[in-house]
Amino acid sequence: MLTIKNIDKVINMTCYGRPIYHVREFTNSVGQGAYVFEFDIHDSGFGGWNAPQEVHLVRNEFDGTYGLFTMGLQVATERRLILAEIQHFTSLLVEISEVLRKTKYWWENQKTN
Repeated sequence: MLTIKNIDKVINMTCYGRPIYHVREFTNSVGQGAYVFEFDIHDSGFGGWNAPQEVHLVRNEFDGTYGLFTMGLQVATERRLILAEIQHFTSLLVEISEVLRKTKYWWENQKTN
C-alpha cells in the first residue's frame, strides 16, 4: 500500500470543478490497498457526471505503477502513473482532474438505446 503523508490536506481542494469531500483507505476483494478520493453530488445530482464520484488510486503489483481511475469507469478513465507523478499534492490533483475530465467526457458522450 502506498502511504501518502498528510493526504487529508487534499480535502476541499478542487479537481476539475469538484471539491474532494473525503479521502479514505480501502482494500479491494483481491487485497489491493487503495486511496479513494470522494466527490459529492454536483449541480443537480441526477446520475451520470452529476452523481457522487469516487476516484481510486491503486498500486499495480506487476510493474510498480499506479492506476488512477473513476470507480465503475476504469477502462474509460484509467491513467497509469509512476510514483513521481503522485508524490506531490499538486501533481496528484492534476492527475485526478484528468481522470474526472475523462469521466465527464464519457458521461456526456455515451450512447443510450
